[in-house]
Amino acid sequence: MPSMPRTIPAPTNGLFKDMEDDDNQRGPERDETDSFHQLVRHLVADGDSRAAKASRLARRTLAQMGAVR
Repeated sequence: MPSMPRTIPAPTNGLFKDMEDDDNQRGPERDETDSFHQLVRHLVADGDSRAAKASRLARRTLAQMGAVR
């Protein structure tokens, strides 16, 4: 009985695109979120220190901002 060679099916979007889609489905990686949180912490600390130098405190609650419920 003659046998036919089997071929591997081609990736649908190309190998690189398939790998990228798989990575995107996993979500952000730990080092990406850590660097983002580090940036935000730096910006908050900088803003707080600037407000303290100007003899002001940043408003933190709705009551401190004068909001009435």
